[in-house]
Amino acid sequence: MTKLDIAKDIIKENYEDAECGIFNSRNMVGDPMVNLYNANSLCIDICYNYAYFEVFGLSDKEFHELEKFYNDLARNEGMSF
Repeated sequence: MTKLDIAKDIIKENYEDAECGIFNSRNMVGDPMVNLYNANSLCIDICYNYAYFEVFGLSDKEFHELEKFYNDLARNEGMSF
């Protein structure tokens, strides 16, 4: 399983708790973060207070693909019945 596949699984599993964004840079205001995954040079944190993810360790291309995946989850959430 690639780092991107792992990231997609974790994002999908936790999307409901972080539907306000996904970033590949550390927040500068000190929002409280909880680590969801940290192995194989991939780190995924979540901020429950403001509902967003921080993802580190993916290439720019991989992160762009993860953003598209995240946005697709958002679109599909809006279509739920």
